[in-house]
Amino acid sequence: MKKVFVFIGILFVILLIISSKYSTTSQSIENLAYVIAIGIDNGDNGLLRVTLQIATPSSSSSSSSSEQSSESTTTTVECSSITSGLNLVNSYISKKLNLSHCKIVVFSEKFAANGISDEISTLANNVEIRPDCSVLISKCDAKDFININKPVLVTLTARFYEVVVNSGEYTGFSTNVTLLDFYRSLKDYPSEAIALLAGINTPSTQTAPDDVNYVDLDSSYSAGQALITNKNNMQINGLAVFHNGYCIGELNSIDSICYLTLKNELQSAMISIPDPFNNTELINLSLMQLKKPDISVKLVNGSPYISCNVFLKANIVSLSSGSDFSKKENLNIISEYANSYLKSHITDFLYKTSKDYDADIVGFGRYLLSNYATLDDWYNVNWQSNYKNSFFDVNVDTTIMNSSLILKN
Repeated sequence: MKKVFVFIGILFVILLIISSKYSTTSQSIENLAYVIAIGIDNGDNGLLRVTLQIATPSSSSSSSSSEQSSESTTTTVECSSITSGLNLVNSYISKKLNLSHCKIVVFSEKFAANGISDEISTLANNVEIRPDCSVLISKCDAKDFININKPVLVTLTARFYEVVVNSGEYTGFSTNVTLLDFYRSLKDYPSEAIALLAGINTPSTQTAPDDVNYVDLDSSYSAGQALITNKNNMQINGLAVFHNGYCIGELNSIDSICYLTLKNELQSAMISIPDPFNNTELINLSLMQLKKPDISVKLVNGSPYISCNVFLKANIVSLSSGSDFSKKENLNIISEYANSYLKSHITDFLYKTSKDYDADIVGFGRYLLSNYATLDDWYNVNWQSNYKNSFFDVNVDTTIMNSSLILKN
C-alpha cells in the first residue's frame, strides 16, 4: 500500500513539473519576436549592416507565430557581427528575437564578394536557425531587397518566401540553396558553392542582355532584368557562383537549366528553339530529365578531360502555323535541333565555370576521388586550381514525346 502512495506521489510531482514547464513555455511564446528574413550588407567604418524582417502578430489572434500574419516590420542595426547585432536589437525591442521561423538569409552581392564564410558558419552554428533556411545573394542592398518585398498571391510573408525560392522546380531558372547546402559546399573540397541570385525588378534594371538573339532572349535574363510589371518587384532568377567562399560571378536562366541538368536535378523547364521548318518561328519545349547523366572524368597530360552524356525528354507545347509534328521523321529533326541547342549552351556553361570562374560547382572532382588511395594523394591533384584547365566533351540526347494534340493543320 505504501508503494502505491509513493508511486502516486512521484506521478503527481512529475505532472506538476510538466505543467509548470508548459505554462512557462506558453508565456515565453508571447514574448518572442519571430524573424522571417535576415539581410546582411556592408556597413560604415568596416561594420556589418544587419536588417531583420520581423513578423508582427495578427490583431485577430493572441498568438505570435510568424505564420499567422502577412504584416511585418524591419529593423536595421550597424554592428561588428551578426551575433552582436541580434543582441543589440534585443535590447531595443519589447520581445526577444527568435530565429526558428527565419526563411531566407540575404547577402548583398558587394558584401558576398569579400567572402561570407564566417557569417555562414555563425548562422549554421545558431541552434535556432533551421538548416532549410534559404541563402540568397542580392544584386542590390539586402536591406532594400527585404524592404521592397510585398507578398503576391499568398497572404503570409513567410509562406511567400517558401514558395518563391522553390520556383526553380517548375521553371529551371534557379534552384533552392539551403543554409545546410551552402555550408556543406564550403567544407566540401571537390566542389564549390552556389546561392540563389536575387534582385529588384525596376525600369532601370529591365534590360535585355547584350548580344543575345531572339531565340535565347527569355532564358538569358538574370535576377532583376526581366521585362515584368508586378506589384512585387522582387525577383529570384539565376545563380550566384562562389570560389573559396567569395562570390565571383553569376549565372543566368539558361545556365541554371544546364547546371540542374548536369546535377540530375532538372524537374521542369521551358526552352525555345528555332523551328527547323520555318526559320522565322520558334518551337517551345517543356524539358524534363529522362535519366541520370553519364559523366566521366580523367586526367590527360595533367588536365581534366570531362565527358558528359545528357539524356532528356521534351514535349512540344507550341507550334507554328502549318507545321506537321505527327510524323516521326519530323520529330527526329526537332530532336536534333534541341540536341544542338542544348549541347551549345551546356558547353558554354561548362567553359564559363572553368575558364571564367574556376569554380567546379557541378562537383566533377568527385568522379576522380575513387582513383586515389589516400586523401593526401587526392590533395596533390590540386583540383580547385586545376579545374580551369578542363576540356569538355558534351553529348545531348533529347527524346521528343509525341502527342495526340500535335497534328497537321
